Amino acid sequence: MSSIGDLSRRTGVPVETIRYYERMGLLPEPPRTQGNYRAYDAAHERRLAFVKRSRDLGFGLDRIRALLDLADAA
Repeated sequence: MSSIGDLSRRTGVPVETIRYYERMGLLPEPPRTQGNYRAYDAAHERRLAFVKRSRDLGFGLDRIRALLDLADAA
């Protein structure tokens, strides 16, 4: 498990963008530590890397959400 700051450094996605993606439903809300901090795992990092790469390729958030929905249903 890692913090939002660690996730941001590893993926190159700003902290506020990670929070935005959570609010938009692109990233599942992570569990919280006893101190109420977000605790991200490897699945969150992989999903965020997919979203970042998709954005880099020019996909809009609606299309990315549709792709993630397909992957989640499989």
